[in-house]
Amino acid sequence: MGKAAVAGVGQLPFKARYADKTYFSLAFEAVKQALDDAGLSPKDVGSVVYAIYSEPLLRQGFPDIFLHDYLGMQGKTGLKVAAAEATGGHGIYAAVSQIASGMADCVLLLAVQKVSDLYDFHTGSRGDGLLKAASLFPEYTWERPVVPNNIAHLTGTCLVPHMDKYGSPTVEQIARIAVKNHQNALLNPQAQLKLNLTVEDVLNSRIIAWPTTLYECCLYGDGAAALVLVSEEKARSLPHPPVWVTGTALADHSLHRLEPRMLGRVPGVAKAARDAYGQAGIKDPLRELDVVELQDLISGLELIMYEELGLCPAGEGGRLIDEGVVLRDGLLPVNPHGGCVACGHVPGVCEVSSMGDVVLQLQERAGALQVPLHHGQGLVASTCSAASFGAVTIFKRES
Repeated sequence: MGKAAVAGVGQLPFKARYADKTYFSLAFEAVKQALDDAGLSPKDVGSVVYAIYSEPLLRQGFPDIFLHDYLGMQGKTGLKVAAAEATGGHGIYAAVSQIASGMADCVLLLAVQKVSDLYDFHTGSRGDGLLKAASLFPEYTWERPVVPNNIAHLTGTCLVPHMDKYGSPTVEQIARIAVKNHQNALLNPQAQLKLNLTVEDVLNSRIIAWPTTLYECCLYGDGAAALVLVSEEKARSLPHPPVWVTGTALADHSLHRLEPRMLGRVPGVAKAARDAYGQAGIKDPLRELDVVELQDLISGLELIMYEELGLCPAGEGGRLIDEGVVLRDGLLPVNPHGGCVACGHVPGVCEVSSMGDVVLQLQERAGALQVPLHHGQGLVASTCSAASFGAVTIFKRES
């Protein structure tokens, strides 16, 4: 099996809405950045993986067909993947698989989503248009009639049962996670929301689904991100030191069954992490990784993900924020870019952008966001608003 390296990164700033750009132009800009960063051109690309979370939100069926033509990729392999908020993790799995199998020596991974052009003509609200389209995603027979939104589902089936089972995290610990990520976003020029918040600000903000408050919820917006992945042979002639994908794994476990033993868990992430660690040879992730980017769709989920990733025992995620382990200057910084609650949450796009963040960290090109490097390894993990999908990818810089 061949090795795959990230050769180029393309990231657009997260925004609530790119009113002056189509999804074509967002995709084009991200792809151009990534190819320029790799010192390559479209003719070098052998295959494109399109990580597109939702066609209804994009207002376009089969967008990959039109993007393939627009980007000048006619005649090349094109593959679209969709896995809710874990779409980016599934996308890199597909891209790495093509390179490792020898089917391509240069694969472009493109994530794009534009959700803010939707409009509800009855209420005159773009937000209502977005929510109506998003209401198509929950399970139709049992879940959709009774769950008001994704935040309520994630809080009710994951966070609250975890608190009941372990007595943790506390509401203060959850708020401290939100404050950490909002503070990190202040340093990020690409962040969508920049607020200098305190724990009291977070706790006193509007409750969306107890105990999750407004400032503990992910954002929504428009965006695009791209990565260029290449084979080992091709990586040797590129401008930046290659960052290798040493582990990538997927695991799905539906929480819709509401099995008591699985409530309060994200079992897909736990299984994907074990598989990815095995591929990368990681035994103690807390002490072998330099940086972690994961999806804080709600701030409480980040604490639970610490446990699923093996950074601490079950029920002890809150200790990592209490002891400062996951702060920018801690043992293992988590979400130094600002996370979904502050940097931005564009499903599918935020994962690929986070992968770019980790690559730039490992190449020491992260600017104001740079964290200390000791081991040359980073991780990106994602799930979905139903806590069912699991995707984990591990990156390692050139030794």
